[in-house]
Amino acid sequence: MLSKAIAQYTEHRTLSEPLPSGPAPFTSSEFFKLCRPGSKPRSKNWDHHLSTECRNRLPSNLKASASSVKPGSDGAPIIPQRQISLGAGRPIPEYFPWDSLELSGRQSRGKGDESVVMPCTRGEQDFDFAVALNYGYAAGSPQLLRFITEHIEMIHDPPYDDWETCLTSGTTSAMDTVFRMFCDRGDWIVTEEYSYPGAIEAVTPLGINILGIKMDGEGLIPEDLEAKLRSWDPAMGRKPSVMYIVPCGQNPTGATQSAERRRKIYQIAEEHDLYIIEDDPYYFLKLHSRPDDGDDAPMPIDEYLRQLPPSYLSMDVSGRVVRLDATSKILAPGLRCAWMTCCSQIAEKYMNYTEVGSVAPSGFSQVAMYKLLDVTWGHEGFIRWLAFLSHQYRQRRDALVSACEKYLPPDLFTWVVPEAGMFLWLHLQSQTSRVSGSSASDRSVEKEKMALLDLEERIYNQSMEKGVVISKGSWFDADPDQLKGIKLRLTFATAPLDSFDWAVKQFADAVRGELSK
Repeated sequence: MLSKAIAQYTEHRTLSEPLPSGPAPFTSSEFFKLCRPGSKPRSKNWDHHLSTECRNRLPSNLKASASSVKPGSDGAPIIPQRQISLGAGRPIPEYFPWDSLELSGRQSRGKGDESVVMPCTRGEQDFDFAVALNYGYAAGSPQLLRFITEHIEMIHDPPYDDWETCLTSGTTSAMDTVFRMFCDRGDWIVTEEYSYPGAIEAVTPLGINILGIKMDGEGLIPEDLEAKLRSWDPAMGRKPSVMYIVPCGQNPTGATQSAERRRKIYQIAEEHDLYIIEDDPYYFLKLHSRPDDGDDAPMPIDEYLRQLPPSYLSMDVSGRVVRLDATSKILAPGLRCAWMTCCSQIAEKYMNYTEVGSVAPSGFSQVAMYKLLDVTWGHEGFIRWLAFLSHQYRQRRDALVSACEKYLPPDLFTWVVPEAGMFLWLHLQSQTSRVSGSSASDRSVEKEKMALLDLEERIYNQSMEKGVVISKGSWFDADPDQLKGIKLRLTFATAPLDSFDWAVKQFADAVRGELSK
């Protein structure tokens, strides 16, 4: 029960030392976990997976010296009685032109829709606004990191001892860094045959190759993953050692992996020593079916939590998963403040990059998140909000699917109704379902490929002319040389709910118009 877990964290906070204060104080998830150190096995060592750049990147001496609170030999923070800094080039807060920040927002769902005010002022004990405006610690502020650590332990409870959570400046930035940490130029990564363009575009200029794995309605197919790893040709380069995967509401296909499939994929990762990047921004957008009794309301929070799938982090016994959580789909994209969870070795390496890159997530964003998530909502309110969002997106999904069923007959398009996320993946029914070099000459293959790309482009442009924006399937293809028919992605996240019917009709007219030429 959620209430029991919250009570345990409340008691743990009461018995814990006060949060460290001052500019950029050292902090760690270890301070906030319920699970005692040494009660679980430790993670493996991952030195053999790290890139040359990552092995050579060291902590910033200047950042470490500037911290007002530092770790002692036992890892606990050392809090000096008095400290005068003549070292760091950190501006004195009296020269900051802001004195306070006042946010107003929604109370958590289920407690009314009244607005609530969330102030943060200079010198306050809870979260000093002057500290938030200064340089921060790479892992984040103690205030927000405490809440996020509790959240991770409550939802995922990683089964090894030395896991850490640290804040990031958005998942896209974190993903780019993690690729650089694990891959050298010429290396290969494994991903779904259709994948997030941000990941594809991040690795391509780094000289990292992509091995696409076949998919079905549950996402990546473990049998194809195992076969391709087992038959890897060393002449192609080093065997892939990293897998990038979006397991829930996959972008673009909307596929969600079952618990059984996740266990199979994780076991293959263990056997072939794959490190897993679990990019999971749609995890909490679980699109439950409409209840049969007609009571169309958000699901009770304990039932909502029970229906969430097991994450790779929750089954990771060796520390081979780095989980990326995002706020862009559940709070607001403009925060550019998210979190990642992995073993302490990898977290430390990641912070080495942060210290010479973004330094720390925005103090404004950390204040906004802390005041909302911890002070105003608490863990129960946050889960209540996530259940509310899932209910809202389920209604939007149903509306888009209904419009597609009305205007896109099965002889034109097929699709699988997504169980999570924001996307509907359409398969155009075409005589040319796949273009590859296996059954035709290279010239004919290239000709058919260009014909498919031309038709996709014309559908895209014609739809735009009719006032509807769609996404081309080719943008998501991990292996553009193996074009597999025409796919198109629609999203139910952006447009007004009452516009879906008109938009899908216009889109259908655009497709029929191009197919008739």
